[in-house]
Amino acid sequence: MLRLLKIEWNKLYYYQSARVFIIIYFILMVLMGCFISLFSPDMNGLNINFAKLGAFSFPYVWQNITYFAAIGKFFLAVIIITNITNEYSNRTLKQNLIDGLSKKEFVGSKLLTNLVFAVFSTLVVAIICLGLGSYYTEKSGVGIQGIEFIVAYLLKLIFFFSFCMFLAFLLKKTAFSLVLLFVWWVLEKMIGGIEGLFRFKLLEQDHQLSSKMIYAYLPLESSSNLIKFPQMSIENYMRGGSPFIQGTVDWIFCISTFIYTLVFIYLSYLLVKKRDL
Repeated sequence: MLRLLKIEWNKLYYYQSARVFIIIYFILMVLMGCFISLFSPDMNGLNINFAKLGAFSFPYVWQNITYFAAIGKFFLAVIIITNITNEYSNRTLKQNLIDGLSKKEFVGSKLLTNLVFAVFSTLVVAIICLGLGSYYTEKSGVGIQGIEFIVAYLLKLIFFFSFCMFLAFLLKKTAFSLVLLFVWWVLEKMIGGIEGLFRFKLLEQDHQLSSKMIYAYLPLESSSNLIKFPQMSIENYMRGGSPFIQGTVDWIFCISTFIYTLVFIYLSYLLVKKRDL
């Protein structure tokens, strides 16, 4: 394992673009933690200070920060895809195999890289949540309630990186892989729109029909549903409570996302194994 990580570290370290993207990503993460609490937009002449409203207090900080931090995963996705496609364009994959690295070890090295990125990113986000939560929460101590969003965030990154790895192995070109990633996302949204219209017509005829949609369990959407957009309640705020509604992680989506992760890892291995490199 250490040998595979060392090989990947050398490839990333000597690839300047990868170093730049990694540095930019983690700088943005830290800056988000430093300045997000200062964000107070004006809405219809009314200044909204999310920090004073409790957005960064325990337990709400876990969902609020992980949701927005997950947007930055695209920076690391570019690195992961480029790192794999460069293996084909620079012919380092073939050279690694000649030097004695098996195809299984090669895919394993890329998977280990994904895990390192995901774990390190999760640790940074967890530290940000703990820092903001401890600072803005009036009561002393760490709010454990809602910490499951950190686990969901880790799973979300591992899935997304595994999916990007599959696309890179499939197309072997960075630009094509990124385009297919976008096209896949658009197709899922189109399927969701079509299914939504179809189910709406059925609901008009049968009000007892379940509102569950197959679209919610498609790969990217399933991952997206791990951490949903934070909800607010004006009624609770008017009653003197917090305007934020404490969300929960739907473990059904955790299971479906985990299964998709295994599927894309296995498909990546099959692509490398079956192809004549």
